[in-house]
Amino acid sequence: GGIIMGIAIMILLFPLLYGHKPGDFISLLGPVAAVAAITGTLGDLLESKLKRMADVKDSGAILPGHGGFLDRFDSLLLATPFVWLYIKLFMN
Repeated sequence: GGIIMGIAIMILLFPLLYGHKPGDFISLLGPVAAVAAITGTLGDLLESKLKRMADVKDSGAILPGHGGFLDRFDSLLLATPFVWLYIKLFMN
């Protein structure tokens, strides 16, 4: 649901932010949004698995009950390199 909603919202916002037609988003940034959404979800699952294997519920005390610092950025840790790779391979 989050993947579909993220892509749908960007399709709606893209024309407002950049002045292009909604169809331009699908050809320009649709694949980037899909890669980011899928690998972001996998990054979250991977970090959760690592915490379970280490028997750690919260990896920090800055935000009690929120899982710690890594839970705020776990999606980015995996999504960022994959989006960068996609852009380098297919959009240059």
